[in-house]
Amino acid sequence: MMAQPQRPPPLSDFRRFQTFDVDAARDIVARHFCSHKLQRQSSNDKFDACQHRVSGEHVSLNYLRYGGDVTIEPGELTRFFLIQIPLSGAAEITNGCQAVASNPQTASILNPDRHTVMRWHSGCEQLLVQIDRQFVDDVASRITGMDLGARLRFVPEFRLRQSKANRWMRKLWGMVHAAENGELFGSEHRTSQLYLEEELIVSLLEVQENTASVLLSHETPKSGPAILKRAVDMIHDRLREDFSLIELARHAGTTPRNLQLVFKREMGLTPVQYLQQCRLNMARHLLLARNGDLPVSDVAELSGHRHLGRFSVAYKKRFGESPKATARSRVFC
Repeated sequence: MMAQPQRPPPLSDFRRFQTFDVDAARDIVARHFCSHKLQRQSSNDKFDACQHRVSGEHVSLNYLRYGGDVTIEPGELTRFFLIQIPLSGAAEITNGCQAVASNPQTASILNPDRHTVMRWHSGCEQLLVQIDRQFVDDVASRITGMDLGARLRFVPEFRLRQSKANRWMRKLWGMVHAAENGELFGSEHRTSQLYLEEELIVSLLEVQENTASVLLSHETPKSGPAILKRAVDMIHDRLREDFSLIELARHAGTTPRNLQLVFKREMGLTPVQYLQQCRLNMARHLLLARNGDLPVSDVAELSGHRHLGRFSVAYKKRFGESPKATARSRVFC
């Protein structure tokens, strides 16, 4: 039987470099990502670094390998998230206090504000998705309808065998194949490029646990009367402020009684209950995102709660743990 021809790595028409020199590889990769330390762990294996890359508006797709066993220490990435998906081989990643054993079934997501150290073992080849940090924050704010008040962070371990993750991976490979076919990542494709980049981020936010997951999963009306949308927009915009039901109804263009009836019919909640839910969800996001460096009293104030005791009781009732327990959880440390 004849051997099947080996399929070339992704994005092969967009090669940026190939080198056997460690210093040259480090310098070129740093231009595309950030400065970092790169060290070989063995002189016995073959160092053969190669990068393919296409850059869009806020997202770049990359194929990267080093051939040999290497350690990489970029520290904090600062400006971008980096999703690393092994195509072959394995890597060990530490991002902040979280460690990920990465392989073709388990990707890693590097949070920009957490110190990163990695070891790519010999034969590790990865597909890398580089995403501007501000773009992720902006997309999250748009789909929640709220100012997040703190930078978003993901759980670094990204399990690709989950059905939701599979759907996200299909979107990603669709972009890769479109780039290879000349259908994306060019100035003539800017409109579709932006649309697909945003769709990729929305899907990622829905699939992978992050500090704003509680806000993203919050029930918001997809349709319904215009007065409901106006009221919900005002609640989101003025979450941290005090305002009355009369003010809310006036902004929505209806009476307080009718507004309550519409909320009950469309959302199963009163306007006050919806406001309280939004404030508690915001508090949880802040506690997780700030990772305990913000006092609970400040979190209560920033999420629109004026009475610390009542806030703590309501928070525990909704989430099954105290605000202090959430702050100490270190899920996103």
